[in-house]
Amino acid sequence: MILKEVLKPNKKEITSFVLKSLIFWQAEWNATAMFQERNLIHWFHDALETLRTAILSTQLPYYMIPERNLMAACELQDTQQRKWVADITDMMDEGPRVILRLPKIRQAIISHPEPLLWFSRKRMKLEMLLLVWRNKSPMCRKENINSSDIILQEIRRRMTEVVEVVRLRIFMEGGIVNNQNDIFNRLLM
Repeated sequence: MILKEVLKPNKKEITSFVLKSLIFWQAEWNATAMFQERNLIHWFHDALETLRTAILSTQLPYYMIPERNLMAACELQDTQQRKWVADITDMMDEGPRVILRLPKIRQAIISHPEPLLWFSRKRMKLEMLLLVWRNKSPMCRKENINSSDIILQEIRRRMTEVVEVVRLRIFMEGGIVNNQNDIFNRLLM
């Protein structure tokens, strides 16, 4: 999808075969246990980074015959090479939202928005609580009120509650993430 929807090669300078080889190398260079659904965005980002490096260096060994460079025959022109590197860099900078560039995935999300909306609402609630916490915390320190302040305790309790609800939903949907700090950090990415 990235090839067809974003890069759009003119003369098949980069083919799906090149991208498949890139994925095989990813699998070779990393532990099998790392390839799980919850890491999909990470691996997508990693693949984009590897593709960007391959385009810049015009070096990507063929998986079956590593001595063969798949990028050597692609005949990338300088302007196209710079454009693709810029496009891939922009995609990497977008973070997880990059998948919305892909029409098929965007349509799937639009067709089934409930989980995305649910997580979005939880994220927004957590962000609001964190903002209140960050505003209230310095005032308590300035006024020499210790962290046992009732409002701070309630904010902390509510943030923990939001993270716990998300953790339970992830667990119910087959995820294995149990660390509340990880969930908290991922929600606020």
